[in-house]
Order: sequence, then structure tokens, then C-alpha cells
Amino acid sequence: MSSISENKSLFRSFCQAAFTAFAYTASALICAVLFFPFFTTDSIAHAAKAELMITQSIANIRENPDLKAEVVWVLSPAESFSVGKEKGGWLPVYPASSNLSDSLVGYISKKIVVPAAKNSPVVDWGDVRYVGTPLEYHAERSLKSAVAGKLAEGDKIKVGFLHGGWYAVFNADKPVVSENDALGFVKESSVNINLDDARIRYAVRKINVIKKPVASSKAVGVLNPGYRAQVGKEKGGMYALYRIDTMVKEDTPVWGYAWGPFLAAYPKNLEKKKMAGIDTRKAELEAEQKKKEVELKERADSLASMDKAMDAVVNAPIVTKSMFAQAVLNVRSEPDVKSLIVDKLELGQAVLVGPEEGKWFPIFKAGDTPDSKMEIVGYVYNAYLSTEPPAEVKKEAPAKKRVPGGPDEVPIKITSKKMTFSENKNQITFSGDVTVVRLDVTLTSDTLTAMLKSGGDSLKDTQNKIKEIIATGSVNVVMNNRKGSCDKLTFVVGDSIILMEGNAKLQDGPNLVQGNLIKFYLKDNRSEVVGGDKPVEAIFFTPKNVAP
Repeated sequence: MSSISENKSLFRSFCQAAFTAFAYTASALICAVLFFPFFTTDSIAHAAKAELMITQSIANIRENPDLKAEVVWVLSPAESFSVGKEKGGWLPVYPASSNLSDSLVGYISKKIVVPAAKNSPVVDWGDVRYVGTPLEYHAERSLKSAVAGKLAEGDKIKVGFLHGGWYAVFNADKPVVSENDALGFVKESSVNINLDDARIRYAVRKINVIKKPVASSKAVGVLNPGYRAQVGKEKGGMYALYRIDTMVKEDTPVWGYAWGPFLAAYPKNLEKKKMAGIDTRKAELEAEQKKKEVELKERADSLASMDKAMDAVVNAPIVTKSMFAQAVLNVRSEPDVKSLIVDKLELGQAVLVGPEEGKWFPIFKAGDTPDSKMEIVGYVYNAYLSTEPPAEVKKEAPAKKRVPGGPDEVPIKITSKKMTFSENKNQITFSGDVTVVRLDVTLTSDTLTAMLKSGGDSLKDTQNKIKEIIATGSVNVVMNNRKGSCDKLTFVVGDSIILMEGNAKLQDGPNLVQGNLIKFYLKDNRSEVVGGDKPVEAIFFTPKNVAP
């Protein structure tokens, strides 16, 4: 009996458990049947009706489906976003492109959106901000919630999903997709700073800088998130922009224009720090410019003074005086005892001299005045000139007449195998081993013709009448250390000029010059070379240990 009663008890317990299980299962099935269509159908409806939209212009997202509701976000053109089912002309906007389970961002009017292409860039729901002062962010949108972290002055963050005056805070280096990724929450007023007089603003997101303050204007540049620019006047909601490193003046050209809501002002303390460097550099550049202007003016004034002084020296009249030769003196072409003798002075002869140059006096032509162009004849050693005539020369005695061929003349000695005199042509022709010697000048040639001045009796006073000597054929000339050769040589006696023509060469020690024509000025002890059809050739030797 006892076993039967135990079995009945066990059976009763089993039946109760089975009934209870069946009841729960039935309840679950009933709930599933009743409620499943509600959740599933709604979710499927949301998923089916989820669309990817895009705006073709800047558009506002509002907290509620009402034009008077607070703007919680401003959309840039060409960025796609997800929307739910339209209601009353408004579309709910969601942060994720494929998931409507996230908290919605707000509402946008159906009139300003169009379907987006599948590959359209998805909007970044975070805008860049700079922290002006140390700031705490909270775990929830409430000051009573726990502090989730701290931000230091100057930190760069991203903010988004504005609700109830609170922003969600995100890492500045990552795109913001959903509010679920937020570090915490901060009051809108702590990061949205409105400074109308801010000189520097920065882009809160990537924006185009356009040429004119018109939406249809073409882009001239780009400002990436956080990039700074100097702002000018605001026009139609757009700011005139200048590059951050530009010194902005009244006439500085505008770089471009950008939409005001996408430009945030720096906190004053950060702006001062940023502008301090710019202002310092600006001051440095202005100081450098002023310094250059002063230096240029001083240089110009100095050059003008030098030019004025030089003009005064060049145009100043040469101060001359009369002096007398204290002996028979040589007049040389240069202030050097080794230079050519170009004339002689008699004892007591008066000459016009200029300012002393070392130990030499320059001699000027008689009759020159300070108002006329003074021409130097030669140089005389100063020890043999005096302002008084020598005692042995009587003032009343007539000036001694120069006797042609006398000791005061420079003789020209010519030798040859044959000489022919033509009185009609006023010339003497020498031929055959012709040699001409005048002081330290020696010339040899095949023929030589001496052209005479008109007048005179036969060969009398020939030397005083020679005006030109022309040598041809194997012409060679030696002048001090110089040696030359040419096809034709002409000596103009009155001007003391030697002209060497045709394959002319002139050698001075190891140095050599050659050309078509060489002019040698005996008085100035200088030469001039002309190439003609062929270039002038010159070879000069310098010491080995002298750098070029």
C-alpha cells in the first residue's frame, strides 16, 4: 500500500510539473504570437523605410519637427545621412547610415533633401572645438552625474548630438558615427564661444574657401577641421578670410570666403597666444623693412654725396702756375725717369705747371687757361723747376731761338743704301737696309718714306719739317724693352704716335699682343690693339705663386 501511495504521489507531482511547464510554454507562445508582429513588424518597417538622404545646400537639423525648434546641427552639402519614416513633412535623422536603433539626431524638412547615391560620403557627426579653460565632462547630460574626465586648456575635441543644451564629447582624431562612442557630455555654453571681434577663426569641419560670398562661386582653397584663418568683414552669413600667416592691412587682398556657422572663434586667451607670434613676426618684418629703407636712403645719400664730390673734383679748374727751368731739362711722357723723352726745356725757359704729383710737375701747353680743357704735354722733375728764373739768365735778354738740328732737338738718324728726294712731292725715300734711330726707338725696314712739311729749301732743316715717316717691308721696331713687327709702320711725328699695320705684333718681355693694327702713343707710353677681321690675341705671363 505504501508503495502504491508513493507512486500515486510521484505521479501527482509529475502531472503538476508537466502542467506548469505546459502553462509557461503556452504563455510564451501566446505572447510570441501576440507581441511578435508588433515589434518585428515595426522594426522591419523601420528597416524597410530607412533611406540614405543628402542635401544639396547647407541645411538645419532641428530638435523637434518644427521650424521654431532649436537647431541642433547644421548639415554640409554632399554628405549623406539616414532618415526614418516621414511624418508631417519631417524626417527623423539618425546618426548611422544602416542602423536606426541609435538615438536620433533630430528632424529635417522633407523639402530640402533628396535620395543619396550609395557611395555618397557619410556625415561626420562631430565638430571640432578648442577648450579655452580646464573643463570637466560628465557621464550623462546632467551636472549631478559623475565626472567622466577632464579637458585641459587648448585641448582639441569633437562635439555633436546637441540635446537639452548638452554636447556629447568625442576624440578629435576620429570620425564621429554614433553617440555611443562619446567620452562624456559638456554644456554647450562651455565650448560654443561667440566672439564677434575674434581675429582668428578655425574650421569646425572641412569646408571650401570660395572666391566670392555667393554659394555658386568656385572654390579657391580648403580649410580642414581645426585649421586657422584670419577673418575680415561678414557679408550674407559669410566671412572674408585671410591666410593665417598674412599681414592684414586695408589693401590686403581677400583670400576667399567661408560660411560663418562652420567657423568657430578661439577663446580669447588662446587667440592672444596665437596672435602674439603673428604680431611679433609682423613687427619684426616692419622693423626689417624700415631698416632696409633707412639703409637704402643712407646709401643713396652717400652715393649722391660721392658723386657730388667727384663732380666737384672733376669739374674743378686746374690750378696752374709759371715756373722756370733751372737747367736744360728733359720732358718725359710719364712721371718716371725711364719713360720716353717727348721734349726738352732750355735753361730759364718758363713753363705752365699743374699741382705736383709726387716729385714731378705736369707741364701744360702754353696759352691754356683754367676755363679751357687743359692738356698735359709731359712731366718734369720738380728739383729743376723754380718760381724764379736762374740768376745767370737776364730778364731783359731776348729769348733764345731754337735752332733746328741743335742740341735742344730730338734727332732722328736714318741710314740706308739709297736715298731719293722729291721736292715736288715733299718727300724723301730711303731703300735697302733702312735703319731709323730716335732716342731709344730703333726701326728697320726695306723702304722708308719721310713726308715733309711744305716750304723750305731743299734738304735744309729736314728734321724740323718731317711730319710723317712710313716704313714698309720686313718692318721691325725696338722701343726700350718692347719689340714689334708688322707689314707697314707709320710714325706721326707731331703727335708722337706709331701705327703698326698688317700682322702687327708687339712684345714686352714675355708678354705678347697681336692684331691687325697696333697704335702706340709715345707721350702716354700706352698702346691700343685693333683686331679687324681677326680677333686680338694677347699672351701674358704671371708668377707661378700668384693666384689668378
